[in-house]
Amino acid sequence: MNATPWFKQSIVAVLAGVLVLSASGCQKDIAHQRSIAELNQKAQALMSAGDYDGAIGRLEAAHDLQPDEPNTLHNLAIAYQTKGDYDKAIATFKEVMDKPGMDKAEIQKALGISYEAKADTLDAKAKEAEEAAKPDKAKAQQLHQEANQAYHQALEYYQQAVGGLKDPTEVKAQIKALEDSFKKQEAGVPQ
Repeated sequence: MNATPWFKQSIVAVLAGVLVLSASGCQKDIAHQRSIAELNQKAQALMSAGDYDGAIGRLEAAHDLQPDEPNTLHNLAIAYQTKGDYDKAIATFKEVMDKPGMDKAEIQKALGISYEAKADTLDAKAKEAEEAAKPDKAKAQQLHQEANQAYHQALEYYQQAVGGLKDPTEVKAQIKALEDSFKKQEAGVPQ
């Protein structure tokens, strides 16, 4: 009895099936990657046009398709930051910071910028609370404390970024400005 031809035919049939499945899987993978790239490109165009909500929607859709894709996460963090949603920007920058292919120092710098912008926003709200028709001193004090914490976080991320940046001049200037501001604050100098 010669079982070899049947065995060979079976193996050839199985391999052919695996190759077909692999090829269709590759085609799906390529289409999947293309749709993620298209969503990222559309998001970039929407951001350039000032439609941050539209850009965020596209980037969130791309992120849903492939949650571990670092460029999509990075673009999403930038969109949140540009929109002024600093808490989401901070969370997303932290998520992407250690992903392969990401420049950790640039992400740390971006985190510093987000924390500083958040602090500026909180300080502005605190001043509004102080200057309202009915000043709310407790709310203003709480907002100033939150702003101060955010400024300290900005300083920490700026300091972490300096060593890894190609040109740290801008970040060093921000560090000095924040440190000077903290010194004035400690000395009781109004700002």
